[in-house]
Amino acid sequence: MKKLNSLLLLFSVFILTSCDPAHNINFINNGSTAVKVTLKIDPKTEDYHLNQYKTGDSIVFNLKPALTEDNQYQMSFGIGTWHEKEMIEVSNSIKSIEIENINYKIIYKSQYSIAKVLSQNRKGYWMRTDIDFNINDDLLN
Repeated sequence: MKKLNSLLLLFSVFILTSCDPAHNINFINNGSTAVKVTLKIDPKTEDYHLNQYKTGDSIVFNLKPALTEDNQYQMSFGIGTWHEKEMIEVSNSIKSIEIENINYKIIYKSQYSIAKVLSQNRKGYWMRTDIDFNINDDLLN
């Protein structure tokens, strides 16, 4: 019995320490109109993940209205969680975030506002694996 408990403990430790989740930035359109999202990227950035998504100096994508296909866009940043150091690196690599629909346009231009919106939208209690932008008709989360 003691051997079984030891094996169970060892197996549990192995599973818990070897399962690194993916961490992402997700944009979800919950509104009734299409949304255009533009992330302007610092051309000097060395962030591999941002560079793989950008065309020229920007990442641009359109989200269809809620409850339709293509109302979400996900940018994967590999395995792990969103630690402060990585969030600072990503926010410093983004020059601006623009979210626009037929009625409104919101722009995060300063490094402070970009870091703040990324931090405010970080989800998860223990394993902070996602940054979710839930976009409504008024463009607020």
